[in-house]
Amino acid sequence: MKKLLTVFFGFIIFAISSYSQTGFNSVYSKDGQVVIAVGDGGTIFISYDAGATFGSYPNAGALNFNSVHAINQKVWLVGDGGVVQVSTNGGISYTNYGISGGDLNSVCFTDENTGWAVGNGGRVVKSINGGASWSPQTSGTANDLNGVKFINSNTGYACGNNGTVIYTVNGGTTWQSYTTGTTKNLLSIDAVNPTVVATGADGIIAVYNGTIWQIRDYKSVIKPDVRSVSMLNASAFYTCGGGGFINFSNDQGATRTYQDNPMQAPLSDIFMYDGSKGWAVANNNQAILRTSDGGATWQFQSGVTVTKSLVRKQNTSGNIGNPFCLHPTNKNTVFILTGTVLRRSLDRGETWSTLNGSVPGGSCHSFFINQADTNLMIASMGSSGGRVIVSTDYGATWTNSINPINLTSYGMPLEVDPNNPNTVYLAPDNAPLRVSTNWGANWTLLSGGEPGGVFRSPCDVIIQYENPNVILIGDGTTGSGSGKVWKSSNGGLNWTLINTVSGSEIPMMANTSLDLNLMYHTTWSSGSFWKSQTMGTSFSNLNQSGSLWACDIAKDDPTAVAYDLYGTNTFLSVNEGNTFQQIPATSSPAAGVVFMDKSTLLFQHGSGIDKLVITYNVTPVVSNGQVSSEIPSSFGLSQNYPNPFNPVTKIKYDVAKASNISVKVFDILGNEVATVFSGNLAPGKYSADFNASNLATGIYFYSLSADGLKIDTKKMILVK
Repeated sequence: MKKLLTVFFGFIIFAISSYSQTGFNSVYSKDGQVVIAVGDGGTIFISYDAGATFGSYPNAGALNFNSVHAINQKVWLVGDGGVVQVSTNGGISYTNYGISGGDLNSVCFTDENTGWAVGNGGRVVKSINGGASWSPQTSGTANDLNGVKFINSNTGYACGNNGTVIYTVNGGTTWQSYTTGTTKNLLSIDAVNPTVVATGADGIIAVYNGTIWQIRDYKSVIKPDVRSVSMLNASAFYTCGGGGFINFSNDQGATRTYQDNPMQAPLSDIFMYDGSKGWAVANNNQAILRTSDGGATWQFQSGVTVTKSLVRKQNTSGNIGNPFCLHPTNKNTVFILTGTVLRRSLDRGETWSTLNGSVPGGSCHSFFINQADTNLMIASMGSSGGRVIVSTDYGATWTNSINPINLTSYGMPLEVDPNNPNTVYLAPDNAPLRVSTNWGANWTLLSGGEPGGVFRSPCDVIIQYENPNVILIGDGTTGSGSGKVWKSSNGGLNWTLINTVSGSEIPMMANTSLDLNLMYHTTWSSGSFWKSQTMGTSFSNLNQSGSLWACDIAKDDPTAVAYDLYGTNTFLSVNEGNTFQQIPATSSPAAGVVFMDKSTLLFQHGSGIDKLVITYNVTPVVSNGQVSSEIPSSFGLSQNYPNPFNPVTKIKYDVAKASNISVKVFDILGNEVATVFSGNLAPGKYSADFNASNLATGIYFYSLSADGLKIDTKKMILVK
């Protein structure tokens, strides 16, 4: 007969089905096998199998941890309020050596005794006894310090706000400062002699080659924070940040390759143990990325499920084009002009306020803010008998630039040159392309690709980043003929047909500042989703079906792209269009889209604005009574002690690899009478106290099983 018994474990039990969205601030591995990730609220995850599985070990208190470092069995955690926690058994238990004086943001040790931590207000402290005590050092700066790296016991570097980088060559007895050439906050630092790399806010990194500092601009229009760097050698390093990008450079940051990865969240830290093994974490969830091939592939640890949905954030009406526009300097601000209502969101589309509820001219197709002066706005409104209107006072009042003019009924005939803030292109129906170099004050006719030097009914115009002479137009008449993509390489004077599709329209095209030759375009009512990596010289058909409409590339990561159908379904890829996930929208039909960063995607659908919501559900392996992080060579079950016992005895067992473990008790007839433990466990040595107060005197047997396979069985005697 099975009985329900109370079982007491020697240490802790975590049987957690899902976690909140508290994430990680730091990740580190001492040997490529043991990986530790830490975050706010005392969050500590440890893996003993290179990140394939993680257990939860919140044994250091409900504190906010900002950084972790480990050597052999020593682990150091630092955090808010001067938190310092030190473990001598691989992170199983900790001793608090906290020091007053403000937040500590980063820690680095060169051996088991010697280490440094840095924090707010220019704080630098040093320990020579493994973190048990700390001595302040004079940093020479009052700026917050965010990262520290020592390459030996004498030479070290720290970075911080306002472009600060300081260095020492004598273990911190004296610190000196560099002139980095930036005033951006520097968030992370790494060094491999003679190169130093510091990553920064607003999409920049600072690189020192041993002689001079150079600022590398990631050239993202959203200016994402580059939150972490991990170097392999003096030339090669990885960085991460934004809404989930990871990139690799092997030339000190002159060029970068973005790597496919499934995370759509603000990545806060990356650590590469070598050229193969690495891990990355986000600050708002507990999914942990890992790679074993240098980033060619990234995947989550086991026990992670991801759900994605579109949630209505604002009701709108009059949607026909793509009237989203990002603020040129504030990465959290986005605008939309739907119908005749101009709205603004200051929090990435979560909430919206109305700036002007009666913009003249019918429904909006295209809307832009001047990149140099945000008081200047321009929009195309209406279709047959449409107009182009301009505002010089942040959308409060509007005047006509052109009125009337025949414009497409559905698309976006207006486009601003991303290379020249005052240059605007307009592609009317049955007319040549025209250009204004003074924000719509005057217009000059150019040409078109069809006979007579015109276009039929252009739906979209894009201009290549860093090359204003390259212009592409998606042209087509609804329900008549074939949709066509035209390209000009001389600023719109001459045109070459580069793609023809079975559908009648090319509703939208997308290109990016991060990969100058990458572009996508949709088709309606048939004809698939098309990709070019040569800015239209050649195309590949991604074999997507239906009436495709809007599309965009994530502004911080060119591996992420989204499109929707002229209906209620949207599609998202985080691997360069190789596979797509379908996500239903809240209404129909489709209109506009803006992929602000990899984690922030907004669609205008039917009667409102939808925002992508992503939830990461993480089930860590259970850390039940673990007494050592040493990984046993084999599974094992020890004899209980004491034996005979009354009524409590201790059962110890070894777990050689992450497995589903059960420890059960049976009577002499083979009936199961108790479950000591059942669940997933990380590798290690475990101990549990078994309480048999509800059992009668007699002989019992207890067994250890791993993944359903019985490992061992032993006898114990209960004497009351």
